[in-house]
Amino acid sequence: MNSKKRRPAELTTRDPLADDPVRAIGEQLPLALLAMDAAGKVLAANAETGRLFGVSADQIHGGTLPSLTAQQQVSLQGILNEATAPAQPNWHHLDLTLPDGSTRAFVCRGGALPSADGDVRGVIGYLLPTELVAHSLREELRRRNDFIETILDNLPIGLAINSLDMTKVGYVNERFREIYGHWHETGMTSLADFMDRLCPDYDQRRGFQQQLLKEAGEAGAERIQWDNIRVRGRDGSMRIVQAVSRPLPDHGFMIATVRDVTEQKLIEDALRESERRYQIMAEASPVGIFRCDRNGRCHYVNRRWREITGLTSAQAAETGWLAAVHPDEQAAVTANWQAATAAAEVFRAECRFRRPQGLTAWVMLQAEPVFDDRRQLSGFIGSVTDISQRKRSEEEIRRIAYYDTLTKLPNRAFFIEQLRRTLATAKRSGRRAALLFCDLDNFKDVNDSLGHDKGDLLLQEIAERLSACIRQGDTLSRLGGDEFVLLLPAVKADRDAVMVARKIKEQLARPFDLAGHEVYTSPSIGIAFYPDDGDTVSTLLKHADMAMYAAKARGRNRYQFFSEDMHKRAVDRMQLEAGLRQALERREFRIAYQPQYRLETGRLEAVEVLLRWQHPERGLIMPARFIPLAEETGMIQAIGTWLLRAVCEQVKEWLDAGFPDLRAAVNLSSRQFAEPGFVETVRSILADVGLPARHLELEITESVLMQDAQQAVTTLEALRADGISLTIDDFGTGYSSLVYLKDLAVNRLKIDREFVREIDQDERNAAIAAAIIELGRSLGLDIVAEGVETAAQAAVLRRLRCPMVQGFYFSRPLARDAIQLKLADAAGR
Repeated sequence: MNSKKRRPAELTTRDPLADDPVRAIGEQLPLALLAMDAAGKVLAANAETGRLFGVSADQIHGGTLPSLTAQQQVSLQGILNEATAPAQPNWHHLDLTLPDGSTRAFVCRGGALPSADGDVRGVIGYLLPTELVAHSLREELRRRNDFIETILDNLPIGLAINSLDMTKVGYVNERFREIYGHWHETGMTSLADFMDRLCPDYDQRRGFQQQLLKEAGEAGAERIQWDNIRVRGRDGSMRIVQAVSRPLPDHGFMIATVRDVTEQKLIEDALRESERRYQIMAEASPVGIFRCDRNGRCHYVNRRWREITGLTSAQAAETGWLAAVHPDEQAAVTANWQAATAAAEVFRAECRFRRPQGLTAWVMLQAEPVFDDRRQLSGFIGSVTDISQRKRSEEEIRRIAYYDTLTKLPNRAFFIEQLRRTLATAKRSGRRAALLFCDLDNFKDVNDSLGHDKGDLLLQEIAERLSACIRQGDTLSRLGGDEFVLLLPAVKADRDAVMVARKIKEQLARPFDLAGHEVYTSPSIGIAFYPDDGDTVSTLLKHADMAMYAAKARGRNRYQFFSEDMHKRAVDRMQLEAGLRQALERREFRIAYQPQYRLETGRLEAVEVLLRWQHPERGLIMPARFIPLAEETGMIQAIGTWLLRAVCEQVKEWLDAGFPDLRAAVNLSSRQFAEPGFVETVRSILADVGLPARHLELEITESVLMQDAQQAVTTLEALRADGISLTIDDFGTGYSSLVYLKDLAVNRLKIDREFVREIDQDERNAAIAAAIIELGRSLGLDIVAEGVETAAQAAVLRRLRCPMVQGFYFSRPLARDAIQLKLADAAGR
């Protein structure tokens, strides 16, 4: 027995739409909803069902639908009953008669209505007027069409649907209308009208149509494309378009797409124009231009590049530009190129390129990296400039800057650089180096006697001989004038430098043939070692130079090592020179007076002026110490002028004081006597002071007279004509000629102290003194013997009847006040 209990009958006939939510939904539906039992009785119906059949829903309940024919009732019942079958329910169409007598088409669909115990109680379904279904479909289609048109109108390309025979245009989108101007879509617009607007010119239009038909015929059902069509757009501007048509025979139409390529074409045209201009400029460029990949293979080379390298475009593409590099520099340039490629950096290099017929060219290379869209290095674009002329100019400049034009040896600038490098290397390696400073002896005599052209020829031949003395790695240079230096970068012992110095002496010992003139010269060589004698360029050169001067001082034609004593003497000389330049300004000079007596009467007739330097630190410095320095530095002119004026002023002061007539003898240096305008200087001083010329005596040595004897005669005659007394000092020690002596306008001769020193013991000295006294007497010249220090010496001179004497025996040099007392005694005061 079934365990389920059947419900009361009233529940089974209950309205299936009675639940409030269900009924609320049913009442809102825009279609007729009803439930029927198996006998065709209406169990429930919504308001829409009542409206269709002209009654209320409650009136329909329990009966059949009003106004239906029996046949219609059966058909409706059959359709609803079909819903109880297991198969999926379908849509059905049927015509139903309404209360007003009209017949209306409906769409019907139903389903099973279960009972409370799960059995099929009846059916439930709905009726929908057919016209409402068609309206909904049209609305949906319209909505979808609007959606599609919206999409098509927003496409970036123009779209048109044409007839297959290409006589009519159906649909066009907004972009199509923009491209082709004021397009008006009125059904299937005539393609001929479109062509009239597109090509107003008949011949152009006709040609275009024929082209379209021809290409369409050839393409058949395939894709047809037209490029570079020029049209006037909606804004009136000329546009360039690309059109593609694809026939769809199965659908009876053709789809055409139109793309505005104006900007692209303009860019392409500009790019082509730019490329053309670049090509023209590149080919006309005086610089080689190339584009290459990472491996140096060239995609493009211009005409100048091909001229510089001698390679063709095909060779450059096959082997790459590195094949043009000279073999000697191939490895270095390739390594630099690979480094630049690896780092994707700019490549720069100066190297030689091989050219046909074995020629070479210096070039400057520069290449900039080129990157692809992914920022990966794709290659380089670069330039090649022929710098051969610049290199030749640089070499010439270097030759001028670093090489002596006369001897072709490295000059001072080159030598200083080489010495600096050598010292740096020697310092790192702990080696010794030697510097030989060579100066030619008596080279000035060659220039003075044979002329500078012969002197230049001598320097050239000396350079050749010195070059034969150097070893591999040594550096020979001409510093200037007749000075040569030789750098030995590595010496183990002093004898290494000595061997080179001896070899130099041997090479220069042989005579030189200067265009028929046989000339001899010798070297004075100073040697200094690194680091013993100096560890800097300037110090080493200075000390080698000092050693060279020491070699000259010792007799020339020799070599001399530098010693610390030389340095001390040089420092002392430098300090002395510095003080000497300020001595006048600081009034440090002092004047002493050496009395000269008439030997026969003992009368004081003259004084020899002696200059002293009262140094603030060194004390009293004698003339033999500072006068040579003053002559070398040229300060003797100022010192001599000051001394002349000071002496003249002092003598004038004594004369004005009533002292006896007195001559003041002033010694002249060679430079002072040879100075142009010397006579005028003396005259000017005498005139300024107001001193009669007879009170001034000037002493000169024989060597001064012989430097330029003719000029000396002229100067002495001018001074003598003014009444100035003139004396030849240290007579007998020089090399004066008696021929000139008879012509010299001098007043007296002074016997040198060397002949007076042992005149009482050495008969030869006495004989020389007697000869000088007799010579002076025969020429009418007064004689003065200096350095008389003993009574015996004075006795011999008195026996030889020497007119005048001076020396410690009679008086030491006196200061101004002391000599003034002697003058007072002579005047009887």
